[in-house]
This record gives sequence, structure tokens and C-alpha cells, in this order.
Amino acid sequence: MTIQDWHEWHDEYDEPGSELGDRLRSVRGHVADAVAAAPPGAVSVVSICGGQGRDLAGALAEHPRRADVSGRLVELDADNTAAATRNLQGAGLPGIEVVTGDASSSDAYAGLAPADLVVISGLFGHIDDDDHDRLIGFLPQILRPGGRVVWTFTRLRPERVEPLRRRYLDAGLEELAFDLLDGERYLFTVGVNVNRNETRAFEDGLKLFDFGSSRRSRGDAG
Repeated sequence: MTIQDWHEWHDEYDEPGSELGDRLRSVRGHVADAVAAAPPGAVSVVSICGGQGRDLAGALAEHPRRADVSGRLVELDADNTAAATRNLQGAGLPGIEVVTGDASSSDAYAGLAPADLVVISGLFGHIDDDDHDRLIGFLPQILRPGGRVVWTFTRLRPERVEPLRRRYLDAGLEELAFDLLDGERYLFTVGVNVNRNETRAFEDGLKLFDFGSSRRSRGDAG
């Protein structure tokens, strides 16, 4: 069995014209828009399986509301969280806490203010359909009314894309944008949804997903 090096995996972001680079630029644009659209005052952000924090750091380093932003990035790989700490501090975002921990547990998001923005980039392709339901169903517990989620998926198995979009709608998360990104091997998608629910009571001890379940059962990736 080959063990994925998730720190090295991020190197593709730096390759000119890479799929991951194109996806990152799209995510950054939507992150910047979400922070700009947040009500005046403090802006709370959450990044689930946030990797090296490149999306938040790149989107907000020069953002006029950078000083308003606080929140939490959760990532299991310690090398990635070390890089995320450097990237976020370098971008002038000391209010974003970087946690090396299990992003699949609701406990990782305890104690946070309802978020104006949740970022889920590069995760949905690695978890199965039941986990899609669980994770999306959890979002109203950590999003304020009107808060946004920016998320990515692939079209490696295109029949899974529309059901995922419908899951957001069924959870009361209205679609604001859905971008298709052409790549040499497959298509990336970037979605933006807004929470039309009241923030629901937080439940600790929930298992939100099993990372790698989709690849084991379906052969998906990314």
C-alpha cells in the first residue's frame, strides 16, 4: 500500500497552469468575497482539513478586512499545520488558530463563534456519499444565518456532482455560485452556498466523515 505524503501533495499548487493552482485561485476569490460580504465587525472563519492554509492566506493577506478575521483551521498532518501557521502568520492573520487534529470530529469545532465562512477544499472526493450527508448536515451547527461555505469537488465521477449539490439545498444551504474548472485529467468544481437556517445547537462527539472512504469504495480521488 502506498502512503500518501499530504505535505508533498501540496507542491502541485506551485506548478504553473496546474489543476490545483487553478482551483486555489477560484477558492481564494470566493473566500475574499465571503469576507467582504460579512456583516461589520468580527469575521469568523473555519477551514476543515485546511492543509497548509494557502486559500485563506492568499485570499486575505491584502484584504481590507484582514484585521477582522479570526477562527480555526483544522488539519491532521503536522507538517501541513506547521506550514499553515507560517502562511497565516505571514499573511497577517494571527487570529486564525491552527489545530493539528481530527477534522472529522465535531469536537474540533467546539467553542467557536458561528462562522461567517467555512472552507472545505479537497475533501469531498475522499469521502463517501453518506459522509457527504453527515458533513453538510453539520454545517448549520457552525454557520451563522447568512454565513457561506466554499467547497470543492471533482468530476472524476460526474454522476456524484449533482447529488452533492442537492445535499446542500436539502440542508437549507442556498447555492450562490458553482464554477467548473477544466483540467487535463478531470474537472474541478468550486461551489459557494449560503446558510438559510438559524444556527443549530452544537453537538459534540459527532463523527462527520471517514477520510479515504470514497477512494476505498469507489476509486475516487481529490
